[in-house]
Amino acid sequence: MSEIQADTLVLGAGPAGYVCAIRLAQLGKKVVVVEEEDLGGTCLNWGCIPSKALISAGHFFEQAEHASKMGFTVETPSLDLSKLITWKDGIVQRLTGGIGMLFKSRSVEWLKGSGSFVDGGTVQVDTADGPVTVKARDIVIAAGSEPAPISGFDFGGRVWSSTEALSPDEMPARLMVIGGGVIGLELGMFYAQVGCEVTVVEATASLLPGTDPELVKVVARKAKKLGVKVHTSSFARSWEEKEGAAHVAVEIGGEESVMVVDRILLSVGRRPRTGSLGLESAGVKTDDRGFIPVDEQCRTSAPHIYAIGDLTLGPMLAHKGSAQGLVAAAVIAGQAGAAFDNKVIPSVIFTDPEIATVGITEDEAKEQGIAIKVGRFNFGANGRALSIGKAEGLVKVVCDASDDSLLGVHMVGPNVTDLIAEAALAMESGLTAEDIALTVHPHPTLNEVFMEACEDVHGLCIHSAG
Repeated sequence: MSEIQADTLVLGAGPAGYVCAIRLAQLGKKVVVVEEEDLGGTCLNWGCIPSKALISAGHFFEQAEHASKMGFTVETPSLDLSKLITWKDGIVQRLTGGIGMLFKSRSVEWLKGSGSFVDGGTVQVDTADGPVTVKARDIVIAAGSEPAPISGFDFGGRVWSSTEALSPDEMPARLMVIGGGVIGLELGMFYAQVGCEVTVVEATASLLPGTDPELVKVVARKAKKLGVKVHTSSFARSWEEKEGAAHVAVEIGGEESVMVVDRILLSVGRRPRTGSLGLESAGVKTDDRGFIPVDEQCRTSAPHIYAIGDLTLGPMLAHKGSAQGLVAAAVIAGQAGAAFDNKVIPSVIFTDPEIATVGITEDEAKEQGIAIKVGRFNFGANGRALSIGKAEGLVKVVCDASDDSLLGVHMVGPNVTDLIAEAALAMESGLTAEDIALTVHPHPTLNEVFMEACEDVHGLCIHSAG
């Protein structure tokens, strides 16, 4: 068995792991990365990037169908699925290949294989050429997450995870989405846009649980326009193969019924990939759900072992993992003051229209007993939104009534996944609603909606009739 000695070993090459590895190399460390799949992890290969490619294609498909509103005559669009998947895969390959080039330029060594702890400073990696032992002073766990299963719906065949939904062999005429959260609704709306009959079964009382209800209503209206059938407070119990289709037993409002579909997309959440890492051999503790508790320097319960990304507590977001990766690298390199602050982490949802949030909601502020002021402004009164034909949605700003500081910003509408960065920067910098209102925003742009919502906090919005 061969042996490698490194300064730092990183287990996983997703947005958390590869960012951490590159930063460590920039800081002069000899770094080895263990990854059994392609570089980039779930985000680049089977999550964020391929899903957004398909979603953008779905938007184009829908826009072409409605081009007549702008005076264009366009033939009814048709979809060449194989070309769409090839285009999507090309984007993924370009990005994952870029990581490989960055590793090479920084002398980061990639061992392709699965790793498990032997002890607190040693990991055995099973590669195609046999086992390799890696010893390192510091180890960063960044193994990510995987789709969570539910009883009676094992992945395979007609039951898709998000991975299969992103590379279908053929378009199903009828698709059931079990789970109306972020992944389920993003992909469900894409399939509806390209002509599939989509049914969403969600166990909670609302789509996108945990998201501001005012934002969810806007997306729910659009889903209905697309023909998506939504059943909340409902449960998929079991399914069977029958007459060339999936017959799914569903409980809706306490009543049992059977729905016939061609494919089932199971998207009830994700779970940390910690079960096969041999964490007990290294003294790394997990909670009862398999997550690894860490401190603000991303340290685990074991000395010189860090954890970042989806397998730590908090939102499973690529940018959260990358931020943790930079913190862990700085701590390992001995940089003073490095710490992860989870108070300002924006969240983006690529539904149609998009949703983006940062900070706490209006209801959460009230539950915490904070006196607040709230400002709103609709995209329907914004010239740029009207000119691009995307005037649905609003921006809501939640401020502390005592000092005008921003507690939360919540957006639903066109390109809000890009606009939310200004709000996140404002919160990180301690700016107030007045500061944003007094900042000159270019016209005509979508950014003006945030400015006018901040003006509305004080009842001074120019373009509001209220």
